[in-house]
Amino acid sequence: MKSDIIIIGGGIMGSAAAYFLGVSGRAGAVSVIESDPTYAKATTPAGAGGVRRLMCRPENIRMSQFSLDFYADFQDVMATEDNPADIQFRRQGYLFLTSPGGVDDLTRNFDTQRKEGVPAELLDVSALHARFPSVGTENVVLACHSPEDGWIDPQAALIGFRKKAESLGVKFLRDRVVGLETSKSAVTRAVLQSGDQLTGETFLNTAGTWVGEIAAMTSAELPVKPMCRVQHFWRCAHEIEPLPFIKDESGAFVRPEGDGFVGGRPSWEIEPGYIWEIDRGYFANYFEDAVWALIANVVPKFETIKLEHSWGGHYAQNLFDGNMIIGPYSDGLENLFTACGFSGHGIMHAPAVGRALAELALDGDFQTLDLSRMGFQRVRDNAPYAEAGIR
Repeated sequence: MKSDIIIIGGGIMGSAAAYFLGVSGRAGAVSVIESDPTYAKATTPAGAGGVRRLMCRPENIRMSQFSLDFYADFQDVMATEDNPADIQFRRQGYLFLTSPGGVDDLTRNFDTQRKEGVPAELLDVSALHARFPSVGTENVVLACHSPEDGWIDPQAALIGFRKKAESLGVKFLRDRVVGLETSKSAVTRAVLQSGDQLTGETFLNTAGTWVGEIAAMTSAELPVKPMCRVQHFWRCAHEIEPLPFIKDESGAFVRPEGDGFVGGRPSWEIEPGYIWEIDRGYFANYFEDAVWALIANVVPKFETIKLEHSWGGHYAQNLFDGNMIIGPYSDGLENLFTACGFSGHGIMHAPAVGRALAELALDGDFQTLDLSRMGFQRVRDNAPYAEAGIR
């Protein structure tokens, strides 16, 4: 079998790239290799769906801006005959809360955000209480509010990209890559678990938490590992005003979801790796031991809630600096690109990254948004380019 462009991994990044390649009209034959079309173990469906511009690196802010605009029109642009592409986009805002120790980062980031045109505002404690009276202010001295950010249904976005790409002629193959064959300067063929082989001109490694396994097939190494993240859904009997997506320095987050709330806290302290069963071991009592007090600090009315259920997923965590890696990464192989290591920011950047990957595949370089600072060269140079403050 032969294809012009081969995408390894059909999650939200691979599917977004497939869409932008398909809509370009210049890509020729595009094939996406995805082993599980149900996405039962994929990163995206387990995500919180947040899309925000409260970041410090200009590239991240600009990607989020493009994504917000894209998601706002998603249903109109991406609907197909068999999929309405309703991503339930709620532009209900983001709110960052900081203690005295985080004021410098918050204000520096705010200055960058304002320079990038983000309609954010700083709130002192009195203004915060007036705007969101249910939000706790103990140890909080300053907040940053971006009222036009929000969240989406991540599963719906993933399926929307995939269905639209398929409608544009992209082929999704249910299979798994088990090897890559190379010449002196290029990948030439993907060897599949089924026994088939797929030759191509350009290869994109968008395998999410499995990206390192694909990298190893060309003797490359990427600093990306799976990190388990558990989220929770609960209801609260107390009356609470409409809230934005809230985060604080502890890593705790809270956002409304239907008639309840979704939230959690990343488990930074555990070793990277897959954890598929969260009802035993480290996560058995995680909500009670590590989350409940933190979210009750964010919203004191959460001291009395009813936890309904919890679920686990995995970040594709960039252990080097927590920001994505995009572009070539395997020495000497000029037709092999990746986008990986989003560390929890993949959903918010998927439209921008999908477009960027399509540009790399078609033109060999970025055409709209320069993301060269996010490339693998910074890993080689040991020059981290991390976010500062609340991540």
